[in-house]
Amino acid sequence: MRWLKKREIIIYFLLYRKFGYNVFNLGEALDVLKPFFSKKVSLSAIKYMQKIGLINKVDFLEYRLSNFDEYIYLMSIDYLKRRATLRHKIQ
Repeated sequence: MRWLKKREIIIYFLLYRKFGYNVFNLGEALDVLKPFFSKKVSLSAIKYMQKIGLINKVDFLEYRLSNFDEYIYLMSIDYLKRRATLRHKIQ
């Protein structure tokens, strides 16, 4: 799994500032992102973040944001384990 791109982090941040952890509609999310990103970029970023678990689908076209701290923690565990293993092999 790859790390998030800058625009995906910004999209998450904009959605978090507007909705927090409350349920929001896909149309509302696109309205928030419209001044900054195209519809295609917004939809693809939301779809990717849903795939990796940062955005959870609640109902048809309704979503809720997941906690960003938990996501970073889960992503960093594998990375840190790999770094520790590589460091021991080198020394």
